Amino acid sequence: MNIQEAKQTVMDTVRAYTARDAEGNYRIPPVRQRPILLMGPPGIGKTAVVEQAARECGVGLVSYTITHHTRQSAVGLPMVEQRMYDGRKFTVTEYTLSEILASVYRCMEETGCREGILFIDEINCVSETLAPTMLQFLQGKTFGNHPVPRGWIIAAAGNPPEYNQSVREFDVVTLDRVKYISVDIDYEAWKKYAVRQRIHGAIRAYLEGKPQNFYRMEQTPEHKEFVTARGWEDLSMILREYEELGIAVDEGLVGQYLQCPQIAGDFFGFYQMYQGCWRRFGGELERILKKDEIPGPGSETVGINEEDFTDVKGEAFPADVQLSAANLLISAVLDDAERWLRLKNQQEKCSREISRLLEQPKEEAFLTAMEAFVEDRERAFAVRDEAGLMTEEERGTENFCNQWLRRMYWDLKARGIDGWKEAGDRLLHALEEKNKQAVSTGKSAVGKAGRVLEWLDKTFPGGLACTAAMEAFSSSESCMSLTAEYGCRPFEERSGRLMIRDRERSLQEEIRRLQEV
Repeated sequence: MNIQEAKQTVMDTVRAYTARDAEGNYRIPPVRQRPILLMGPPGIGKTAVVEQAARECGVGLVSYTITHHTRQSAVGLPMVEQRMYDGRKFTVTEYTLSEILASVYRCMEETGCREGILFIDEINCVSETLAPTMLQFLQGKTFGNHPVPRGWIIAAAGNPPEYNQSVREFDVVTLDRVKYISVDIDYEAWKKYAVRQRIHGAIRAYLEGKPQNFYRMEQTPEHKEFVTARGWEDLSMILREYEELGIAVDEGLVGQYLQCPQIAGDFFGFYQMYQGCWRRFGGELERILKKDEIPGPGSETVGINEEDFTDVKGEAFPADVQLSAANLLISAVLDDAERWLRLKNQQEKCSREISRLLEQPKEEAFLTAMEAFVEDRERAFAVRDEAGLMTEEERGTENFCNQWLRRMYWDLKARGIDGWKEAGDRLLHALEEKNKQAVSTGKSAVGKAGRVLEWLDKTFPGGLACTAAMEAFSSSESCMSLTAEYGCRPFEERSGRLMIRDRERSLQEEIRRLQEV
């Protein structure tokens, strides 16, 4: 299965293993809760999906790369104890609690999460002295003499032998006690992830034209050459930062992340062409992205004019140029859609918290109650943040809400407003102003999305660029929420066309199959 299917499988397993009956007992007893074992090529996101699954399921997470540990840190240190057996005193060896299990208990204390995932990475690359411990861990759910706490699910990840010469094969006895998930390389699944993670437009455009360069793992006579999904994502982040800081990007930088000289050189050449596309289409793109008109309600979006095509209309462009121009525009739309969704989430979160605050018993002065309310939120945020229980988006929204509430507290205090009614009116007015900002941003973004689709359709009649934009917008949660909120006629019309085309292709394939039969 691909990495996104693997993530869903992990989440489904967590929910099944933590489900309880009416008496509070686990419906699947812990003895039948098999550890999850993710096996697949390095760098495709196995660790990331376990972290995401823990956050989305609302459970704790303790993660270790086991190759960094010795037998003592994993099992615990030996200590001598005196025991009486059959009336005789014996000296026996026991073990202290391992560092790994101690981290589980610490996570439970700090976060209040009684359930979670204990994740062990590179589990089949351990040293010879630690290998038996890992087998015991998977088979018996114990580290040394100490069991994994009830409610904590074991997950592990490893690489197949063809990717790592130091791996150890699991025997049938062990494999028969785990939930084995084979994770494959799948560019199509990663492509949707790339849109959601805002991977650099040059990378999306390049891989759309050359998907065969998405993943590479080869052994040459001199050294190993490889390109992974992790490498592309990390390269995306450094490219964005270099561009923001005005630092020149060279082939050496690309090669630090794509450790295959052929692909690194090819992508760097494409990146230069991608950057040149802004200069080539600069006037047109500026006009498309910076029109002053704000769309009205519903699907009434501002269209484009003939003047927007003065320099390029009627020309023929190769596919890589079309995809580059499309992704320049796509990136701008995605940025605006993300900004709108962030503002909307912030406004809604602040609104919910103000409602909670105003519903409290009015037994004390408003500012006293508000200060205690904000301090409680800040403490809860610190605990969740330390435990890594929030996504970056959730963390940003929660942090903004805390800061906004704190600013409003000081604003009310400076104005001498301490009555519940007057303070509530002031807070609700501030919320309404923030809502207006979100609405204005959303309408501007949806208008831009519509103009981008129309311009791509008319400038590149073959449909390649417009299809790439439609796929990107459809894969983006923020874009889909945006169009659902305000409507976007160009998007809706092209969605209908794509559905008809997909249906026609399905019918043609079915006809061919029946003819063959």
